[in-house]
Amino acid sequence: MINKFNYRVAFYDVDSMNVAWHGNYVKFCEAARCDFLRGIGYTYDDMKNDGYAYPIVKMDFKFIAPAFFDDEISVEVILDEAETLLKLSYIISNAATGEVLCKAHTAQAAVRIDTRQTQFFLPECLSEKLKGIK
Repeated sequence: MINKFNYRVAFYDVDSMNVAWHGNYVKFCEAARCDFLRGIGYTYDDMKNDGYAYPIVKMDFKFIAPAFFDDEISVEVILDEAETLLKLSYIISNAATGEVLCKAHTAQAAVRIDTRQTQFFLPECLSEKLKGIK
């Protein structure tokens, strides 16, 4: 399953050269990830209500070309793995031209909120929502 999320680069996202600051790409991926989770019917509030947090344990970005102020960007979210970790890939592109601007990957682990113990599996409450997606 590929989920697409569009975002317009705002003034507060850019540096003095009107280029989207590299640190904001984390925010772009987070917004797209939240949209992906909402789309499968399992939000961060649902995770918390089920007793789990899903912190990012790894992220990787490859910057290819810049995004500029007022560009509309498209963030594709691709499910890579949903066994021991929730692993997602992102392709960030210029929505108007299709030019790929950045490729990214994140990995999230399930952590029980009550014990703060990392789980080395994805809880069934998330696994069920992800069945048949990949």
